[in-house]
Amino acid sequence: MALEKIKNSVYVFKAPTNIGVITSDTGEAIVIDTGIDESVARKLLREVEKEGFRIKAIVNTHSHADHIGGNPFITARTGAVVCASPLETPFIETPLFEPVMLTGGASPWKEMRNKFLLAKPSTVGEKLQAGPVNLCGLHLEIVALPGHSVDQIGVLYDGVLFAGDAYISGSLLEKHGIPYNVDIQAYLASLEKLGSLSCEWYVPSHGEPSQDITSDIEYNRSKVLKLIEQIESRLSEPWEAEELVAQLCSHLGVTAANPGLFFLYRTAVVAFLSYLYEQGRAKTTIQDNRLLWHK
Repeated sequence: MALEKIKNSVYVFKAPTNIGVITSDTGEAIVIDTGIDESVARKLLREVEKEGFRIKAIVNTHSHADHIGGNPFITARTGAVVCASPLETPFIETPLFEPVMLTGGASPWKEMRNKFLLAKPSTVGEKLQAGPVNLCGLHLEIVALPGHSVDQIGVLYDGVLFAGDAYISGSLLEKHGIPYNVDIQAYLASLEKLGSLSCEWYVPSHGEPSQDITSDIEYNRSKVLKLIEQIESRLSEPWEAEELVAQLCSHLGVTAANPGLFFLYRTAVVAFLSYLYEQGRAKTTIQDNRLLWHK
């Protein structure tokens, strides 16, 4: 893993979750996300320091473990301030909220406390709203990109947008089966926003940096619209959400191989059902002490 220059003072540290690095004339650096754990963060810090930069701030695009897992290591070594959006902040400071949310509010058991779902906590020193912000003497633009998570943000600087998980490169999307989003309406709106921006470079957290994401945006939109159609078509009969998860996994040829993945799929499916409900295209009924979804 090494820093790759995108443009001028903007770099990407390619990893399973890409990390952005923006540097100032004085050698101070802002990193966008920190990877899933200390091992990634350690490699990131080594590469940044090798180039003579000093990390002064971390901007987390959102609170999922693969984006915040390296925060504690970086902050302990550098004193960097962590910055995040208001609604993502509680999950960064108390990461237990993530598996608790996935399990429906219950205390998560051992299998739901792995590093992919439960990062170590870190303190957020500055909450970021959409719009211009000055960090380390650099003028950034914070772009609201909710949908994948409740309050996800992107970071735009010098024509380069670090987009978090607002979209996934088309080449990787099929591997996800049922893409994880919590608010379908917001996700579709964020795709529209991405399509309206004029950036020189777009850097997704998962995929290659690109100067043209038109096909990726359309692929992500098409995937979501197709899943809406597939779920809605099944509602001619009443089903529990878990049964719809099983049906979709079977149809898509994917497997919920562990409890964590099952709950990620379940949350994504419920997000689709919630979207259909708000659109007046789905209803709920309690029958025999079961919550059923239907037209």
